[in-house]
Amino acid sequence: MKTRIEKIRESERQSHTEIYSKEILYNSDSWLKKPIKTVQDIVTYFADYDALRVLDLGCGVGRNSIFIAEWFSEKKCLIDCVDILEIAIEKLLTNAQECGVTESINGYVDAIEHYQIKKGIYDLIIVVSALEHVESKEILLKKLQEMEEGLKPNGIVCLVINSEVNERKTDTLEELDPQFEVNLETNEIQSYIEKIFNKYEPIKNSLSYQEYDIPRGEIISHLTTNVVTYVGRKIIT
Repeated sequence: MKTRIEKIRESERQSHTEIYSKEILYNSDSWLKKPIKTVQDIVTYFADYDALRVLDLGCGVGRNSIFIAEWFSEKKCLIDCVDILEIAIEKLLTNAQECGVTESINGYVDAIEHYQIKKGIYDLIIVVSALEHVESKEILLKKLQEMEEGLKPNGIVCLVINSEVNERKTDTLEELDPQFEVNLETNEIQSYIEKIFNKYEPIKNSLSYQEYDIPRGEIISHLTTNVVTYVGRKIIT
């Protein structure tokens, strides 16, 4: 019998594979239509950099990392992109080639919990809607700590994390098991971020309520969530 995590990851693999197979980056009606606004804002903080080293955990097909690579195309930019799905990394590398940024993109097929973040080498670490898909709360906290240690002085962390996720069938309103491995209370994840990045200069710290319909196999689920967004800069001490 499959475990809960195995069932969730199989469901996510199916839904993401379908989107990645059909949708075109930056020419789509899905979340692939553009990089997130927060990432678009962040790049301006590095305008004076001659070189940039980035880590994108849960990168997908390059929604955010391709944008960053293009923005810094005339400078030295190297982005380590990590995703658990082979098709995501395959599409990422294809997109990088089509956009002329192949030399800036390293693709790694790996689960976030297994990818070891090296200490003190990154100017920017971004994790968008991915940390809630690690195996446990304990691993989530461990990865947050690894990210803190992975940043250079003045480095920036960008976190977007779903919390208090609820799912219901759209037709019957029957409650469903949210397809997220880790589903924390909003104030809990905020407290962890505050504790681990307590010496950081906050650039953005926001909370937004979101709801949308999402396919779950043969049914459509109505999902609601509180999305925690945190951007902070590592202060030199």
